[in-house]
Amino acid sequence: MNKITKLFVAILSSLFISAQATAGELAVTGSAKASYAINGGNDNDVGLGISNELKFAATGELDNGFTWSYFMELDGNDSGAHDNDDSQIAIGMGSMGTLKINDSEGGLSTETGYGIGALGVGDDFANTDTMVGNDVDVSGSGNLEYNTAADMLPFGIGAKIAYVPNNSDGDNNSYKNGGAENPAAASGDSNMMYQLTASPIDGLNVGADYITSEETTGVVAQEQEAGGWYANYSLGNIKVGYGERYYGPGIGDKISAGAHSYEHEQVGIELAINDAFSISYSTEESTRKSYGAAVNAAAGATPFTRTQITMESDFLQAAYDIGGATVGVANVETTNSGYAAGDKTLTIVSLAMAF
Repeated sequence: MNKITKLFVAILSSLFISAQATAGELAVTGSAKASYAINGGNDNDVGLGISNELKFAATGELDNGFTWSYFMELDGNDSGAHDNDDSQIAIGMGSMGTLKINDSEGGLSTETGYGIGALGVGDDFANTDTMVGNDVDVSGSGNLEYNTAADMLPFGIGAKIAYVPNNSDGDNNSYKNGGAENPAAASGDSNMMYQLTASPIDGLNVGADYITSEETTGVVAQEQEAGGWYANYSLGNIKVGYGERYYGPGIGDKISAGAHSYEHEQVGIELAINDAFSISYSTEESTRKSYGAAVNAAAGATPFTRTQITMESDFLQAAYDIGGATVGVANVETTNSGYAAGDKTLTIVSLAMAF
């Protein structure tokens, strides 16, 4: 990993040896959404609320022809204050690709890649039970990222790679602080993440990602890892999508009782009735496999599965564009909520604007 760090530093340093930035341009964009959530007899957040975001973006050009860009986002939090949630500096190197320095940005997960949702994709849209490990990413950490140029690879293939040098205890490192279910849960661990996307034929989009952490302390028989793939296809006013994801725990010299792995499956269909009105239906399943009594992994034994349970969420959404704003209605039905017996229902009515 030290070699990768030195490589990124060397490339970034070379960019500025003979390059000087000229004055750039600043743009401000944002969004706001008012929503009313109706509880179906469970502990989901309900009531009236407003979410909003402001983005400040600057762009410019270097004397050597490369381009630069910077942005920061302000998001409202639960207390009503606004935080600098994400920021990024990027250097565009033309046919050589793009280098990025990200702070809580630069996510490479393809969790929403299957792309079905008139208002938003799956549990990334609604405040429902999150599928554990589905959103494992480097975006919560400070990371270095490289993207290939648009025409560098054949068949419309795009490649991205991100490196988190090592996790610290900072609050902005949500990947590290996300709990024991996330890779790189220990301070000082580093992460590598890879993403491939392609559009081999008109209307078809496919992609995959993989992330792993490098433990720096203790005996490790298996690193924590996560990944997935997706495909979606559009034909006229109809779009279908499918995706699968996996999250596997790390194993030291033995796996303890209560450890879990997760397998996710996503599928859906979206229909544009006309230019203003669209509807969608999707379902997301997450199966948690729980391991039994501790088994000595170093001795070559295989941990055995004692139990498994599948949580399923069904999303029905409708969106109507009224010109400058979108009115939406969504209903989410979840069975085995939180990987336990019990159901949840959530209905959301929303009004969203972008500017």
